Amino acid sequence: MNKSLLSLALCLCLNPIIADDNPHFFVNDVNVTGKDNKMQLLNSGLASFQKRIDLVRKAKERISIEYFIWEKDKAGLLLFHELIKKAKEGVKVRIILDKSITVVEMDEYIAEALKSYGIELRHYNRAMDPMTAQLRTHRKILVIDGKEGITGGRNIGDDYFDFDEVYNFLDRDVYFSGPGAKAMQDSFDDFWDASIVKLPKPVDSDVTARRINRGDRRNRDRYNNVRGKRNDELREQAKEWLANRDEMPAVAAEMEKIARPILDNTPILSCPKLTYVSDSPGAKALTLRRDDFLKEYRRLRRVLFDFIENKTKGDYILASPYFMLNEDWQKHLSGAIKNKDVNPIIFTNSLGSTDAFYVAANFYRIAFKWQAAGLDIWVHDSRYDELYPTLNTKVSSARWGMHEKTQLFSDEAFYIGTYNIDNRSDILNVEMGVFCEGSKELTALLKEDMEARYLKGYQFVGENEAVDKEGKKVDSYGNATSKQIKIMKGFSPLARLFEPLM
Repeated sequence: MNKSLLSLALCLCLNPIIADDNPHFFVNDVNVTGKDNKMQLLNSGLASFQKRIDLVRKAKERISIEYFIWEKDKAGLLLFHELIKKAKEGVKVRIILDKSITVVEMDEYIAEALKSYGIELRHYNRAMDPMTAQLRTHRKILVIDGKEGITGGRNIGDDYFDFDEVYNFLDRDVYFSGPGAKAMQDSFDDFWDASIVKLPKPVDSDVTARRINRGDRRNRDRYNNVRGKRNDELREQAKEWLANRDEMPAVAAEMEKIARPILDNTPILSCPKLTYVSDSPGAKALTLRRDDFLKEYRRLRRVLFDFIENKTKGDYILASPYFMLNEDWQKHLSGAIKNKDVNPIIFTNSLGSTDAFYVAANFYRIAFKWQAAGLDIWVHDSRYDELYPTLNTKVSSARWGMHEKTQLFSDEAFYIGTYNIDNRSDILNVEMGVFCEGSKELTALLKEDMEARYLKGYQFVGENEAVDKEGKKVDSYGNATSKQIKIMKGFSPLARLFEPLM
């Protein structure tokens, strides 16, 4: 385990919280073989969102959903509208959302409003102590009836599905059906029952007021009256937002007009061997001290490293929005680079395209050293480059970052999931994904799209030097503004200090 991360974890661990009593209950990986495993690559954001709508509309018995982020925007509202329709039809709808204090928008008020429609929302990890609060679920799941599902890099929000006119993510999901979807359903059920997944706190609780103003009835009543009015306001806002359908039908129709031809022309193919893998739920602060922490809780990394170690020749393409190498990643990536028959390629964000300048500060500190060592590094240049159709020219001309989490190991093996190459995904977050082996056709389609993306970016060729695919010199910062460069450089010392948490 990364020693600096462990030291920081022990320093920050102010609350003596222990792990769940039984961390062994979760089956982390399931291998399923045969023609029943079908897969479809979802490269376009609009097509990926439409596929989710299609699945929800097909559901007969249950819909299970888990995400790190669900935004209060058009995409978030559209999906809720579809789920509400199914709940009214008697379909069981359950949702797990992470309770990170920095990103959560689907709070207890939204949960209360959803409950009135028959939808149950639970939160993963409401902890507030400094270290346990870092242990998030980063998983992305939509599965219907235990038969069909989608996972990949996308959360639920306009910027993940090519809706936003300011900033969007170039991302990738995968649809799959058959035994693999059943494995993902079982995984969701295990998380749903885990003790770290809890119902949202009741909206009308006034415990804090009673504690703060104990013995002073006048102040307590005044506080409760103010808080009660605020609760009523937030409750009504949640109801009104969910009920808002003013522009939704037009948005849905416009999206489907573009997305349907993409889906119709994207084949659904067999995956001879599909492996579903997920980390285990429930890790808390003191579990980081356990010798078996990574083995028991962070199992996806083991499967990824096994694939890297078994890589013998050809291209090895890694696409990750972040590129932060701890000791284990340095070891495995160095091994791949030293193998002269392997061509390791990384595609990640430039400063101009990233949504996290503090990560860029550390990336630019190490990237050119890895390029000199033999890693072929390409960065996204913050432009869309017309890879897929969009809703309008404003979306196409917006700033774009890359957010996909994909690794291609050979001409017939790849991974698509939620795992970034950084300490958060490797140690702190709960991650998941699917591995497919044995399909040259699927792998070829994936490689074609991965190459199309990175070849539109910039290749590092020396210290602070980059070229495009034609060999023309370009800005290694990916067209970042002078303000972005100044902020990144000014933040560099602090970013290095907090690298274990990135």
